[in-house]
Order: sequence, then structure tokens, then C-alpha cells
Amino acid sequence: MIKLLRADMIRMFRSRILHLMMLLFAGLFFLESAIATVDNVQEVENAFSSVIFGMGSVLLPMFVSIGICLIIGGEFTSGGIRNKITVGHKRESIYGSWLICSLVITLAMTVVLVIASFASALVFGIDMSDTNAKATVINLLVMLVCDMGFTAIIVMFAALFTGVKSVAVAFIYNETTMMIFAMLGEVYKNSEVYKLVCRFFIQSQTKFYTTFQMTDTPWLTALCSASLGVVATIAGIVSFRRKDLK
Repeated sequence: MIKLLRADMIRMFRSRILHLMMLLFAGLFFLESAIATVDNVQEVENAFSSVIFGMGSVLLPMFVSIGICLIIGGEFTSGGIRNKITVGHKRESIYGSWLICSLVITLAMTVVLVIASFASALVFGIDMSDTNAKATVINLLVMLVCDMGFTAIIVMFAALFTGVKSVAVAFIYNETTMMIFAMLGEVYKNSEVYKLVCRFFIQSQTKFYTTFQMTDTPWLTALCSASLGVVATIAGIVSFRRKDLK
């Protein structure tokens, strides 16, 4: 398992796809900050908060899902998965290695998010005076857990659907979930059940986080999203065991 994990980690972080995703993701922060400056968004809302957490809850999952699906999908198209099984690696170990590497990728993208958001804010002179350090750190940690829960779902898709199919499935899942919660939010925004369900899905949490106020009951949101990730992992492993790789 350790050798497999090391090999997958090296392969994934050497991937040009991942490098491209990180560069594009970082570049979008500067573009978003430039737009915020031109449109004077900071006059009506905290532009820095909007950029860092808006990107983290909407675009980060999208970039992570594309990168992971293409990287894992490459193993199916290149025959790498068959080679792993041939040399004696169990399917559970293969899946576990994919999951761990994908979670590390999500963490790396979150580091890019933090660095790029602060750097772009400094470059374009976006006001950060009302930033609460404690609230920002806790909100980032909760959002990271939620993004990792989402990542577990993406690994499941990548293991079950090969190549571009997994990208399409992940995209449809992500966009459909956002639209459903957006519509339900108009009707049930004051419902406690709706608020609880939102804690499971990063797509519904765009307004959860700010740089000046801690999100409500952060431990519960983290627990809900992590639980969803665990369920997705169990379902993914069971399904991957049964998958025909011939």
C-alpha cells in the first residue's frame, strides 16, 4: 500500500493536468479581484470575503473534480489499472490510494486558494481591514473538510465511470446540486431541515462563510460533510470491487 501510494502521489503531482488546473485556478483569483476593483464591489460587500470563499465553495470543487477525474481516468485508458491488479494490488488498496492522493490534491488547491486570494487582494488594493483572523481560519478549515467530502464523491465517480464520462457525471452532479439547493433555498430558507441538509453539500454553502464572522456551528457542518464523504467512499469501494475491468 505504501509503495502504491507513493507511486500514485508522484504520478498525480507530476501530472500536467494538475499543474494546469492550479495555474488556471490561481489566475482566476487575480481576474476576480480585478473585476471586483473595477466594479467597486467592495463598496456594497466585503469583496475579499466574496472572492476567497466564493471561489473556495464554487470553483475549487469544479477544478478538483476535473483534475481528479482526468488523472484517475487516465489509468483506465492507459491500462495502468490492470497493471496494478496484475502485480497483486487489491482493489481496496488501489481505491484507497486514489482517495488519499485526491484529498492531498484538494488540500494543495486550498493552499493555492489562500495564497492567491491574499496576493491578488494586495495587488489590487482590496480592503481587508474587517478581516477576522480567527473566523477566517475556522471557516477555511470547515470549508476544507466540506471540499474533501465532495472529493470523496468525485473519486467514486472517477472509479465507476471511465475517462471523460466521469468528468461529465461530476459536472452534472455539481451543477444540478447547486441548482436544486438554489431553488429550494427560495422556498425553504427558514426551514431547519433545509439548513441541516445544506451542511452536507459544499454546493449549498456559498453564503456560509465570510472573513469577518464565524459560520454557525462549524463542527456540525464539518461532521455532516465528512459523513457524506465516508458514505461515498464505502459505496465507491463496494462498487469498484464489482466493476468489470476487462
